[in-house]
Amino acid sequence: MTAKFAALVLLSSAIGLANVRAADSGAAGAPSSAVPVDADPASLQHRLMTQALVLHGDIDGEKIQLSLQPKKDEDGLEGRYFIFGQSAQILVAGEVAGDDLLMEESRNGKDVSGQWDGHRNGDRISGTWSNYDGTVSKPFFLQLPPQ
Repeated sequence: MTAKFAALVLLSSAIGLANVRAADSGAAGAPSSAVPVDADPASLQHRLMTQALVLHGDIDGEKIQLSLQPKKDEDGLEGRYFIFGQSAQILVAGEVAGDDLLMEESRNGKDVSGQWDGHRNGDRISGTWSNYDGTVSKPFFLQLPPQ
């Protein structure tokens, strides 16, 4: 197991659902210190690291809703998503740099079950979702809410 993989497994298992509930209720936590002072205010990094957001989109045609927020007291993002018509809540954790988003997901709260690799283009984030071992890849997009 690579060090990066092990670190992201720990990120995924450390996600607290109480923090995500605040994102779902519209309450934004204190701005994260993870936004560099020189970060472009128009960047995805600035947008995601300063407030909780609910995004809608799809993974290969399946409609999803993703709640994301800055982690409290550490760098990175955390949240969860669900596929419309399914009851499972899938946890996510990751990081954003400039307009690039990288997240890992966990269906059971312990093991990595997938990875998101995306880039912002205008008011959308698009990229590739892949399963834990990379044998399945699907396109995804997320619509950023209006500012």
